Amino acid sequence: MKRRLMLACLPLLIGATPDPVFVVRGDGVVPVRLGGAQGKLLLSPWAPAAPTLNPGFRERSGLHAGLFGFSVKVGPVKVRGDTSVARLDFEGLSYRRRVVWFERDYAQGADAAIGPGGIPARIVRFDLRPARGGERVTTLPLVQQAFRPSYARVMLGKRPLILLFDPQHPRSLATAGAGAALAEFLGGTLQGAPIPAHVAFGINRPARVLRFARPLVFGGIQLDEVLVRISDNGSVAGIQDADADPEEVVVSAKREGERRDVVIIGRDVLDRCAAITFDKPAKQIRLACV
Repeated sequence: MKRRLMLACLPLLIGATPDPVFVVRGDGVVPVRLGGAQGKLLLSPWAPAAPTLNPGFRERSGLHAGLFGFSVKVGPVKVRGDTSVARLDFEGLSYRRRVVWFERDYAQGADAAIGPGGIPARIVRFDLRPARGGERVTTLPLVQQAFRPSYARVMLGKRPLILLFDPQHPRSLATAGAGAALAEFLGGTLQGAPIPAHVAFGINRPARVLRFARPLVFGGIQLDEVLVRISDNGSVAGIQDADADPEEVVVSAKREGERRDVVIIGRDVLDRCAAITFDKPAKQIRLACV
């Protein structure tokens, strides 16, 4: 069955009251025209507000980089990026926006990706599956910034934690700093050998399972364990290790600048959710989950 995106936020008739809700269904992949190129656009809860193009799509669109480039880091890997301004046309929308691209592919299964912060609608709802009945709505505070993904900022005691939501991540994944904060707040141990976990841009980083002594609960969301990146964005040296080698030496470096302890909530949690709603005027993220 063809998966479709329904747009209800444009007034189709003069004098009609527009519905402020933009609804994303299915896999969120829709046709898009950018410049002179046709492609596929992924609308994703965790994508940046700035439309992010794969390099091949940027080449087909004929965009040229501006004066100033930038880079992001995924673990030790630095990924260089550039920006330009382009017009996007998809699902009845047509608007100009600053777009970004990198030297590596960002979008999986599409040519570009955009998050709810970049969609010009007051409310963006991702319908993940049909409602089964009994869903409980959890409301979290929405934080939006110009280029970054939309996220929820919650507190573990006095320590802030950033929650991102991505149905394409099969398992929830935390930075090392977030894992240390969760272990301190909830108790828990690292278990098993390191495994590769995809972060972004096709880059995998080593991660281990952190099993909590008490579950992480935000309203209807419950998380009993999470994969933790063991060598990036903080240190896991303070977490109890159920499989520790007494000869192992853990070396950790001091972090500079702003601490961003991040957990990407993946399908292991979101499979229990019917919808994620980003309500910009209310500054809320609402999850309907069983």
